Amino acid sequence: MKKTKSILFIFLLALGFVACEKNIDVDFPPGELPYVIEGYMENGTIPLVSISRGVSFLKSISSDDFNNLFVNNATVSISVDGGAPQMLSAINIGGATIYTSPNITGEVGKKYDLRVEVDGKVFTASTIILAPKPLDSLVYKQANGDRGTIDSLVEVTAWYTDPAEKDQYSRMLTKRNSDFFFDVSFNSVYNDFLINGKQISFTVFGGKQTLQNNDTADFREYGYFKRGDTVYVKWASIDKAQYDFWNTFESQSGSFGNPFSPTVVIKSNITGDAGAIGIWASYGATVDTIIIPK
Repeated sequence: MKKTKSILFIFLLALGFVACEKNIDVDFPPGELPYVIEGYMENGTIPLVSISRGVSFLKSISSDDFNNLFVNNATVSISVDGGAPQMLSAINIGGATIYTSPNITGEVGKKYDLRVEVDGKVFTASTIILAPKPLDSLVYKQANGDRGTIDSLVEVTAWYTDPAEKDQYSRMLTKRNSDFFFDVSFNSVYNDFLINGKQISFTVFGGKQTLQNNDTADFREYGYFKRGDTVYVKWASIDKAQYDFWNTFESQSGSFGNPFSPTVVIKSNITGDAGAIGIWASYGATVDTIIIPK
């Protein structure tokens, strides 16, 4: 009887929503679109910084709009351990403007202060490259069921011993075969709140890029790799500010389009004048490789 009443209540509630349905046109006033700053320092590599303009949530984006999002007239500099600012140059990569310098190479333990001047505004951020904490090993096994026998998919598992120190944060990125860039999964950051000082194992997920904005993507293959793949896993030490940014950013991305999801405020580590969000990140990284035979 209780079940019948519950079903009847849900039906009447739904009927009420239908009965009250009304088209409402809302004229949203245009607001100031922020700059989005995304930059990285990593041990053994040069800096990479991109600056783009925000775009309205209600606006459709064409290829021309995409190319115009990137800012190519900013003044960008980096100071290492409080030294003199070193200027970054703008280069074009596939339509995107990237600021970099061959004269700066990431080193563990050093502090990197970023300064961006654009359209009369100044934005700053600081980061320190933390010591890498390598994975113990990578192993693979055939995927269960048809995914393994018919689709030739495998699961890759990472083993990791967390250091005894508390409040450790990490980020995982992957690429396979001849991919040029490392990519991340839908959840890429980890903390040691529950596993401090313990050895754990977890699934290595491939990047999400092939699934985004792709109507033909096969979600059955997400989380797996294929026989014959060479898989590269980057395991990076990050600080709490970076963890908070990626954790909130990925939470918001995961709830996109869900009207019942809670509002998530992205925790940027960019400071200065109003009108910018983003991340100035540093990776104390190691890269492990696993070759999966055919």
